[in-house]
Amino acid sequence: MTSLPPTGLGGRHEFVDRDPLTHVRPSRPPVTGTVAISVRAPAAGSTDPPRAPRPGTVALAVGAVGLVGVVGLGAVSAWGGLAGPGGRASLLGTAAALAGTYLCLGLLLLVARLPWLERALGQPRLVRLHRTVAPYSLALIGAHVALTMLGRAQATDSAVLATVWSTVTTTAWMLPAAVAFVLMIGIGTLSYRSIRARMSYETWWVAHLYFYLAVALAFGHQVTQGLAFADRTAARWVWIALYAGVVGAIVTGRILIPLRRAAQHRLRVTAIEVESPEQVSVLVTGAALDRLEARGGQFFQWRFLTRDLWWQAHPYSLSRAPDGSSLRITVGGRGDHATALRALRPGTRVVAEGPYGVLTAEARRGDRITAIAAGIGITAIHALLEDMPSAVDVTVVHRVRSRTDAPLRAELAALAAERGWRIHYLEGSREDITLTRALLVDVAPGLPGSDVYVCGPSEFVATVGELARASGVPRERIHHESFSM
Repeated sequence: MTSLPPTGLGGRHEFVDRDPLTHVRPSRPPVTGTVAISVRAPAAGSTDPPRAPRPGTVALAVGAVGLVGVVGLGAVSAWGGLAGPGGRASLLGTAAALAGTYLCLGLLLLVARLPWLERALGQPRLVRLHRTVAPYSLALIGAHVALTMLGRAQATDSAVLATVWSTVTTTAWMLPAAVAFVLMIGIGTLSYRSIRARMSYETWWVAHLYFYLAVALAFGHQVTQGLAFADRTAARWVWIALYAGVVGAIVTGRILIPLRRAAQHRLRVTAIEVESPEQVSVLVTGAALDRLEARGGQFFQWRFLTRDLWWQAHPYSLSRAPDGSSLRITVGGRGDHATALRALRPGTRVVAEGPYGVLTAEARRGDRITAIAAGIGITAIHALLEDMPSAVDVTVVHRVRSRTDAPLRAELAALAAERGWRIHYLEGSREDITLTRALLVDVAPGLPGSDVYVCGPSEFVATVGELARASGVPRERIHHESFSM
């Protein structure tokens, strides 16, 4: 949980009236580093928003029932040896192995990019589930290794370390299983937030591929050595079918669907526009893009088929609402991938997985919106707002180092002027701007009664969510997106 910054405003609140359409009426004490453009909203009737998608409670219930089932299978299978030496440890180790592996398969299913699962749960919930379940799955696998080796040592009256060595070197399929365990522990270690923050996206992406390898390497010893499947052909085939189902889901979501869509839509880069030294927009066109049914606020996994970029897919939000004939992304920063995008040439082929995400106009529950973004996160907000009905009352809060360098500033200003919406810029570094509940309510007085859309770094999103809830916004009316595990 992100700790909240201390409250306190201080400094001055600068309102700048640079446009003849702009009408400014400051009414609160000044706030540090804030420049605001305020356009008075015209009178508009209330709209009737569609209901937000409901969580996939059925999918979660099925997962919970399955977990209980595999644990029960392990307990029943090992019950007969409970009375002998090491029996209790072996029983617990078997149950831990089945539960941990089941959760590992669930982790893979969560990131299989299945359209129905994305629609049922939404990307933020999938990410939260992945992050929540992952430590438990690794803990159960670790418990399985410790308890099983302890049980074997007790059964053979041998030292634990000697039992580990003999098991790994002499038992069929145990060496691949040992490699799988080491890989899982390594990936789990890299997942710590402090370590993850120092890694590039490309390194993190490759590291996660090894988790697939680890789960595959562990399969052999499960069906040949597992107590749950000894002399139980039906149980063994059920377990094999479970593995096959997850593999099929991954192949379908990660390979077959993207390849089919690539052949159907024939995406290619049409234009590259360098917006600033740190921002570049890429325009992609293709055939029958209306069939993608993409909405503003959603994102794709983009793979540009050049010699250096074909092997990696990056999640980027649309920076303009799709019009049925083109898609646009705007990327910020000076990382390797952002730099490489500047060198793309028109005609470069593109494979895009998606659309994903529930940060769309359909998620709103009312007719008042407060959209809060940090840095390049405004691109998703811009595309989302283009899809929003003009009668909806909108306030945009954008945290930037400098308003003059704000991404898509001219486009967003034109949209706000056309529809009578308000934009507030919080200028300065993170050290200069302390996000507080008082600050957010000051620049967006309608915050407590709004649907709040948030896009930016994870810590920013978490902080804004905490402050919005502290301001009285219900959790179900706070909408945000997560792009990586």
